Amino acid sequence: MQSLEQTLAAVEGIGRDLNAVTSVMGDRARILERKSAERAAAGEDARALEGVPFAVKDVIDVAGFPTTMGSNVSSGPDPSASAPVVSLWERAGALPVVKTNCQEYSYGILGDESAFGRVINPVDPALCTGGSSSGSAALVAAGVVPLALGTDTAGSVRVPAACQGVIGYKPTFGTVSVEGVFPLSPSFDTVGLFARDLPLLTAAFKAISGSGAGTAPAASSAASAPTPAKTPTVDLSLLNRADESSAGVLTWAEKRLGDSVLASTTSANFDYLTELIERGIAFYDIIRRYEAYVLHKQFLDAQGEQYQPGVWAKILSGQDITEAEYQSNVASLEELRAAAESFFDDVDFIITPAMGGEVAAWDELGPESAAKFMRFSLPFNVLGWPAVTLPIGVVLDSSTSVAGTASDTATGTSSRAKPTSVQFVGAPHNDEKLLEFVAGL
Repeated sequence: MQSLEQTLAAVEGIGRDLNAVTSVMGDRARILERKSAERAAAGEDARALEGVPFAVKDVIDVAGFPTTMGSNVSSGPDPSASAPVVSLWERAGALPVVKTNCQEYSYGILGDESAFGRVINPVDPALCTGGSSSGSAALVAAGVVPLALGTDTAGSVRVPAACQGVIGYKPTFGTVSVEGVFPLSPSFDTVGLFARDLPLLTAAFKAISGSGAGTAPAASSAASAPTPAKTPTVDLSLLNRADESSAGVLTWAEKRLGDSVLASTTSANFDYLTELIERGIAFYDIIRRYEAYVLHKQFLDAQGEQYQPGVWAKILSGQDITEAEYQSNVASLEELRAAAESFFDDVDFIITPAMGGEVAAWDELGPESAAKFMRFSLPFNVLGWPAVTLPIGVVLDSSTSVAGTASDTATGTSSRAKPTSVQFVGAPHNDEKLLEFVAGL
């Protein structure tokens, strides 16, 4: 691991070159690093994230630093307290070094509108970064920090992770506190994580979910490891029916799971999953637009012209939805979430593409791009299920598939290199089981 000073230099250099930085928190990180050194000198055990630098999406409060939301709109004074997710990582030994540029108020999956301008994709500047947590993904992809916080309401962690070739994780809805995080749509908002290393991401998730101890885990022998009760069943229904651009993801899944002791597969649930998704998206549209408008209407009269045009239009799209219509959809959503859990009576995990189609270049974006980007991420915000996207290689010149790793894609194999990723979904409140399964592939 590079030193803190090297990390801060990279933030000021690479991070600013990528337009991913809104605030640098060097002094705060140095104070916490000194406390870590004092703990070590006193013989205290290393904590789970001891000395790990991390980035914070700039909709998440850190005491003493502005929370800009990627906007010129003023939504209140600078915070006097940090969000619990930040405090918990600090308590586990991690060092906050930078706040990151993002889609204005998290409202957009492309990452195309911020008061500070677009973040630059480290894989290839011509490629879309995805949004809304663009800057956090970029700093992890570029190797500036190993870990970052974002938020995910419709794919806003997993989509930029897929566009920039890193791991993106959305926990089960409600598992991680969203206190101190400016909301987009509270019915779907989830704090998410970026990393290049799955064990680090898992340890970081445990630190903010309350499921892990505060100290680093002791090494365990194979003999003491628990034996799975049964071979898990993985549903490939959505992957098998995806378009040709996902052929590489399907090949990857078949190589790892075909005739494998790791899992059995099924593709028998396409109709049921499609019905769940279609019903859920209809609820999402009403609920998200209503909640976003209610949150922002306090700013519209005095500061409406300060919003980015596309974000402003999205906010106003919710102004004619009645409270009765909203409440009806919320009730229907809760019924859907409760009924849908029975899907996991016979299935343990789902594998899908990370997004619809390949990562697009900025100049290839059109009216249908946002829907394609969210095609496979949004449904699992609606259902509240945990989901993780994993980079599995790059696509060159839209035709040739090349196996790779997250670090390969972060360096930009060629000017035409496009990351490709796969998404894994698990049962609600089985986050650690999902991460363990992905780690075993």
